[in-house]
Amino acid sequence: MSTIALLTDFGDSDGFVGMIKGTIKSLAPQCEIIDISHKIDNFDVRAAAFVLDKSIRYYPAGTLFLAVVDPGVGSARRLLAAQAGDYFFVAPDNGILSYTLSGFAKKSVYSIENEEMFLPDHGQTFHGRDIMAPVAARIASGTQLDLVGPPVETYAFLKIPNLLKHGRSVIGEIVYVDKFGNLISNVTKNDLPRDIELSNLRCTVGDVKNVALVNSYSEGRDLSAIISGFGTVEIFLNQGSAAGKFPKAIGMTIAIEG
Repeated sequence: MSTIALLTDFGDSDGFVGMIKGTIKSLAPQCEIIDISHKIDNFDVRAAAFVLDKSIRYYPAGTLFLAVVDPGVGSARRLLAAQAGDYFFVAPDNGILSYTLSGFAKKSVYSIENEEMFLPDHGQTFHGRDIMAPVAARIASGTQLDLVGPPVETYAFLKIPNLLKHGRSVIGEIVYVDKFGNLISNVTKNDLPRDIELSNLRCTVGDVKNVALVNSYSEGRDLSAIISGFGTVEIFLNQGSAAGKFPKAIGMTIAIEG
């Protein structure tokens, strides 16, 4: 294993990401470190879970994902190491792995408890650097998962948004808002009615009806819909913010029908 992918809410102004990378490189100098994002909204575990789930398929087999969005740092919440399919994960037990692990029939999850793997002077406010990073580096260097601590059968799980299909229609919800204010739903292209052209489908989002599906952002007129880079239906406003049209976008219902 030679790749560790990082996902955090640390931003880039305080040096925290650099400390994590330095810790990894000190213990596993051969590892390549790739940044998924460090601009997840502060403490937004659900957004991190979504981004992680939509990212892993673009990484090579054997990649270890280190996800540190951890509002419960220093509390009794556990830290987890897991393997699912060809991928490895280190993260807090707060639901951040929910969507990703649910997509794999076979997985193994362990509670991180072996203090010999931690930094010697680990504290209570920066487990990403002091515990998760050194554990990730050791796993990436070949340490077996069962050496980090005991296996666990249950772990924190975020509610997966409902998706309902009714013949010529599908109903989902808005699960994420990107930096452009685009509203990302949980409805994938494969969930859409198969016998209807995309251009003939119409979306209802919140109380806004008759939103057309288009092929490019430049085609958008007022609120429009498109298949996003995440592979799901997205509501956007051409060169504007669709999120600005709604007081609370996350959790809004989106219905698509022909």
